[in-house]
Amino acid sequence: MLSEKRKYTLRNIDCEAHITIEPCGTIEVDIPELHQHLTAELEKVHFKLNEQGILMVCNEKGCGAIEDVTLHLSRKDTFDLYAVVNDVIEEYERLMSDL
Repeated sequence: MLSEKRKYTLRNIDCEAHITIEPCGTIEVDIPELHQHLTAELEKVHFKLNEQGILMVCNEKGCGAIEDVTLHLSRKDTFDLYAVVNDVIEEYERLMSDL
């Protein structure tokens, strides 16, 4: 089981987010242009629809930050990321049940 890596263009600013979904149940987000990096448990990440589009939100307790961390993603990128996260979770659960 390998990490899944994706790059998505953020809608609110002109830069890319490099996202890695780890099989152990974590997600890493790196935004090189802003020198930002965060790691969170997948269970602390959720998606919200608002007037600006779709946000990937990491709750403060999951990210160790004072407030929630949000990324503005396109609809297509959000659905792709959601599918990748589900695939990683299902693969991990299958592996654990086989042990």
